[in-house]
Amino acid sequence: MKRNPTCTMRDVAAHLGISHATVSRALRDDPRITSAVRLRVVKAANKLGYRRDPKLAELMSHMRASKKRAFQGTLAWITDHDPSVPAERAAHELHWEHGVKRAEELGYKLECFPNSYPADAARIERRLLAQGIQGIIIQQYKAAFHPPDWKLNWSRFAIVYNGLSQTPQCLDSVDADEIANCVQLYTQLTNLGYRRIGICTIRAIELATNYCLGTSLHRFALLHPGTPEIPPCLLPDFGPDSARVTARWLQKHRVDVVVSQVRGIKEMLESTGRQVPQDLGLAYQGVNPHGPNTGMCQREDLIASVNVEAVIASVEQGRFGLPVVPRLTLLQGTWHPGTTCRAS
Repeated sequence: MKRNPTCTMRDVAAHLGISHATVSRALRDDPRITSAVRLRVVKAANKLGYRRDPKLAELMSHMRASKKRAFQGTLAWITDHDPSVPAERAAHELHWEHGVKRAEELGYKLECFPNSYPADAARIERRLLAQGIQGIIIQQYKAAFHPPDWKLNWSRFAIVYNGLSQTPQCLDSVDADEIANCVQLYTQLTNLGYRRIGICTIRAIELATNYCLGTSLHRFALLHPGTPEIPPCLLPDFGPDSARVTARWLQKHRVDVVVSQVRGIKEMLESTGRQVPQDLGLAYQGVNPHGPNTGMCQREDLIASVNVEAVIASVEQGRFGLPVVPRLTLLQGTWHPGTTCRAS
């Protein structure tokens, strides 16, 4: 085939018998275009001699970015959080407001389904179908998420799960890279002068998060030979007996900073007679970026945005049902210096 140095996208479209818009989207990897169509367009463009004009492409990219997409549809945000409970509302809103904003930018409305549990599956599915909702973001934190318990017809929907607690892992998911975040957390604590890092948390929470704190501390120790090996203090709850167990653990292992992911840990530690941070540092696996606690900001804003982008891509590509190979997207967080550890 003879190459044409002045070939345009319209020439490629005419050659293939498809629209100019389809060619344009295919050449910029728009998720609405299937891989088969994209391959046909790229092959034809190469044969015909089409060459991208970088200045024109930059201008068009700027115009697309500044133009708000027309309304595309509604997405569901399913969560077991209860927004009427202040502590749960605060955690929920860290994600929610950014998810709503990103959905609107991409032409979608985000509708929340709070307090949702497996027993609600039939009611939720009827509502989803009635509203024509095809895309679902499942945001679960309080317990492990077991998809077989949810009697949904998964094949009807594109689903993205926000978290690392699926049992088994069968949905696409987006979440914080907890292992990398915790390794960064331990590194920051070492830079602050802490030497004896101890994990103190609720056993059920450490289990639900796949032993993230313990796994990451082991990785940190492998990367930093000589790190003291301190067994974690895994408690059933934060009751009076747990305070006594924790006090003995702190004294026996001479812990100088505690890492946890549970609300109420500060009060429990101080009930042992130690002051935070004067006598004992305290750092959290995840902190509110607007709050006083020291720890890792998990960048809920980015996580929520990527969740929305991922489910929209699945909807527009027709990727419905349980994937053969689930996709896992992990985002790193940032260190948040607070008041529960000493200053550097």
